[in-house]
Amino acid sequence: MAADRDAGVVQRTDAWIAHAVTGALAGAAWIGAAGLAFAMLAAGLGAGTAMSRWPAALALLLALPQLWLLLRVAIDRRLFGALATGAQGQSDLSGLDAALLELGWMPAARAARPLPERARGALRLVRASAVLTVCQLLLALLSLILR
Repeated sequence: MAADRDAGVVQRTDAWIAHAVTGALAGAAWIGAAGLAFAMLAAGLGAGTAMSRWPAALALLLALPQLWLLLRVAIDRRLFGALATGAQGQSDLSGLDAALLELGWMPAARAARPLPERARGALRLVRASAVLTVCQLLLALLSLILR
């Protein structure tokens, strides 16, 4: 009886973790879009002088990993959303692992990880996107100053 109750608590906790990560990933999409806007702003401002071109070029280079992060965030958001709405514990994670392995999107050594570990990985994407966005903002401001 206690084991069933503990399993139910873990399933509910996993569902809430998945909901929280889905929300964070939704925010990361906006953060990434802002980073791309800052890169475009820097590019426009960098057209002025030779001195303002290097920060503009760097901001545009940072747009490439930002685009990759936006793709990863979009994929992970859908996956965590599915786990949040249909979280049935380890069986959902097993099915997810099987699909990711079939697609070649995950090495076999990373299969069977618990949801909190996966959530920490997804949240690293959010932080990386935020760091890139701040860098792109600073480069846009530098382009404006050097203009």
